[in-house]
Amino acid sequence: MSGSSILWWLLAANITAQLLAWLWQVRVRHADIADIVWAGMLALNGCVLFILSDASWHHRYVLLIIPVLWYLRLFIHLLSRYDLQHEDGRYQYLRQHWHQSTQLKFLLFFIGQGVLISLFSIPAWVLSQEQSELNALDVIAVMILIVSYIGIWLSDKQLAQFKKKHKTSGNVCRIGLWRYSRHPNYFFEWLHWFAYPLLVSGNDWSWLLWIYPFIMLVFLLKLTGIPFNEQQNIRSKGEAYRQYQRETSMFFPMPPQTSHKE
Repeated sequence: MSGSSILWWLLAANITAQLLAWLWQVRVRHADIADIVWAGMLALNGCVLFILSDASWHHRYVLLIIPVLWYLRLFIHLLSRYDLQHEDGRYQYLRQHWHQSTQLKFLLFFIGQGVLISLFSIPAWVLSQEQSELNALDVIAVMILIVSYIGIWLSDKQLAQFKKKHKTSGNVCRIGLWRYSRHPNYFFEWLHWFAYPLLVSGNDWSWLLWIYPFIMLVFLLKLTGIPFNEQQNIRSKGEAYRQYQRETSMFFPMPPQTSHKE
């Protein structure tokens, strides 16, 4: 399979996977499966691109880190949290907001998720064709990946430990990385996207890959990530979370501030 044709096959597979996820959602009335399929298909796309890659050896094997290992970790993490008794607050909100033609709107949402999987697989496709020699930018990119992977793994672990220790919903996690950012897991997810353009710096497609960190930043800050998360935390934690907002950076890790209530 040559050229960009693999992207069309992957697009068909990604949309099909999300259509099957939508059917499961119709049956169980639980939309968290969309996130699980998102992560799983990104990892699977990476596996396919790795197998078909004709890139130089170091670029080819980086595909096993991003997206395969990166999204396999997320897939396992989301699967371990999957609970049919509790749907994520984002999807509960959408069910209330989409009170008419709910399943049709969810269908379009799931199809859109399939398209986005393919959109975010394009950097891996570019990487799978990169044949340049190992250089300093490749080393920097791998260092970014290592830092990002450790950061996101550590932030998820710290949050899980906090939730295990504090069962009530009104408590706010401020331990470890969560002391410096309200969303350190999202920050490190965003950070790893800078590795792609560095890995293919001399490629004709490198300009496109520099756009991805900014696309992801918009998604996280304005669309699918932080806004829904913040709204849900305010609903469940109230003033404790508002205090956390006043004292802790929303995204970029920074020293916490002391707030003064008026």
